[in-house]
Amino acid sequence: MGIRDRLTDGAIAFTRSELKIVRQLLSNYPAAGLNTVAHLATTASVSNPTVVRFVNKLGYEGYPEFQSALLNEVQERMSSPLSMLDTRKPSLAQDNFYQHFLNASIHALETSKTMLPAHDFEMAVEAAADLNMRLHCLGGRFSGFLAGLLWAHIKQLRAEARWINGAQADQVDQLVDLGRKDVLFVYDYRRYQIDTIRFSRQAAEQGARIILFTDRWRSPISEFASVTLTAPVDTVSPYDTMVPAIAQTEALIAALTARLANRSRDRIERLEAVRRAYAITEDALNPSAGKGGHTS
Repeated sequence: MGIRDRLTDGAIAFTRSELKIVRQLLSNYPAAGLNTVAHLATTASVSNPTVVRFVNKLGYEGYPEFQSALLNEVQERMSSPLSMLDTRKPSLAQDNFYQHFLNASIHALETSKTMLPAHDFEMAVEAAADLNMRLHCLGGRFSGFLAGLLWAHIKQLRAEARWINGAQADQVDQLVDLGRKDVLFVYDYRRYQIDTIRFSRQAAEQGARIILFTDRWRSPISEFASVTLTAPVDTVSPYDTMVPAIAQTEALIAALTARLANRSRDRIERLEAVRRAYAITEDALNPSAGKGGHTS
């Protein structure tokens, strides 16, 4: 098993300080581990001995052995077909661009599997499942639809969920009610949006907990977020891909659905009854027609 796999598979119980090192390594892997112990300790905001104990926990006798293993992984990657997806961007003149684009998306998804510590994902699920907290979803100009996707599912599973969207003035007004009983799920990818950052910072200062979805370079919101979930955005287009971010969002929705299964059934049944009464979807007019599971 590679080092990155060991950082993300959840088999090792890392301390809070060690999780800082994990996040720093994953945010710039493997380069973050190829500098000195002091440099890694500084960038992760931990002590030098904490870094040494961390690599020992991973199974290495010391930092030099840890770096040697990292370099071996780099060499293997350079010899792998996966590296070609990073260096040989297809052009529109290339045959079957659709297949090339899908291959790049698959590669991004594979990368996203190894960028996120299992502990951080579980913390995000726990925050969403806490029925004592109110949930809010916020995104930027391009990522706002992800916040809407998350909200559209959460509101079916539990009460007290809101999507912060619309005019900036209306969004800012919602800050008046945010405090220690609130969790803000926020999406912010490069080029990080100033109003999204300001809203999140103000919410955090008022006591709200911030769960951030961002890219590997990390939005400034990560400085005060309780949990930061990173995903790759590079693809064969000049526009960043949101495919891994959508996958992360749907994974969170699936985990939350499983966590709240017993509590949410009655709520979903009542929602379906209201929808049938108002003939919201086509199957209400023809009950025998559609038996699909999507919620429209």
